[in-house]
Amino acid sequence: MSLERWEDAMATIVRNDAKPDAVIGGMRVTYLARGDATADAIGIYRITMDPRTPGAGLHRHARLTEKFAVEAGALILHLDGTDIDLGPGDFALVRPGTPHAFANRGDEPVRFTLSFAPALAREGFFEGLADLAAAGRLSEAEAMEDLMLRYDQEPLAGFDG
Repeated sequence: MSLERWEDAMATIVRNDAKPDAVIGGMRVTYLARGDATADAIGIYRITMDPRTPGAGLHRHARLTEKFAVEAGALILHLDGTDIDLGPGDFALVRPGTPHAFANRGDEPVRFTLSFAPALAREGFFEGLADLAAAGRLSEAEAMEDLMLRYDQEPLAGFDG
């Protein structure tokens, strides 16, 4: 069987060449483990970002623990006022309440696995971002803040992606 995605009650398999589930400008999100498949325990996503692509501006989560595992390229993670370069094999865990941001500032694509626990239906956040991007509305503060607040993401000021 050579399906790009296979799922039943016992297992989920997502092939490396699966089409992304959400496209937000130069960022593509592929769902590896949806929150509804894990009883909301965790959501796991493959993120691919084009060169010079902003990811997420400075924000924090009240409930979510966020995990980054870089597979290829270089990801900038902004934590505690410091930019940290993460490369292949590097891992970062961001606890609830911690201000953070991320971006690809390099000249090569970056690919990483992003996980949220609990999931809190995070797919809805990515789909909302994709809808805003398709409508050219990512710069609309009110629409962005409304989306973020529905998915446990409090926007903060100050990171240049």
